[in-house]
Amino acid sequence: MAAAFLTGTFGVGFSILSGAFVLAGTWEVGVGMLGLAICMFLLTAYVWRDCQARRTWRVEMEPGELRLDLPAGRSLMEAGQRMRCFLEVSDIAAIETRLEAFRSFGLANIQRNYGLRMKSGDLIVLGEDRALATGLADVTIGGFVETIRVKTGLPLHDLGMVEGKGGFLGLLFTSVPSWDAPRVPTAVQNMLWRRTVVTGSLAGAVFLTAILLSVSL
Repeated sequence: MAAAFLTGTFGVGFSILSGAFVLAGTWEVGVGMLGLAICMFLLTAYVWRDCQARRTWRVEMEPGELRLDLPAGRSLMEAGQRMRCFLEVSDIAAIETRLEAFRSFGLANIQRNYGLRMKSGDLIVLGEDRALATGLADVTIGGFVETIRVKTGLPLHDLGMVEGKGGFLGLLFTSVPSWDAPRVPTAVQNMLWRRTVVTGSLAGAVFLTAILLSVSL
């Protein structure tokens, strides 16, 4: 939540600077500041939804039973629906996991998604570990899923890596591949991991630059 407040504050600050530059007749700089403000507000919405999803994600376990309360924002790349349900472990075939890679403007990010494959064939998406291979990596859901696996004895099936559409910097116009999408070749996977590492370093540099710019102005 602190991250959402921080990015939102930067958005407000860049908006004020944009207006000040426009009033001073420096339109080019004003438009640039407005672009930064919009990006910060989009990032704020992104981070806020992530915070809310983490806060409200619930799985309760009893012998032979699972009670799920899964928030709509458990996947950042697509709009889901909140799910509340009660499951018998005997109705679950396996836990499935896969890596999901997204490219946008030469950058990349990778996350690991988890789901419950029912014996009926249905899939219940649990959530994802995000920003893998970066300093912002969050593997909270993976820890929860491992606890479920250990306590229920369900098998874990790794489906490899698939690639979706990253849209605009992973914030707009994204597309997540279907769960049965083919895995990408090993060479492509290695390239995506390299781009993800570079993206993580670049994101930190850009954020630091934004802080220094806002202070200096």
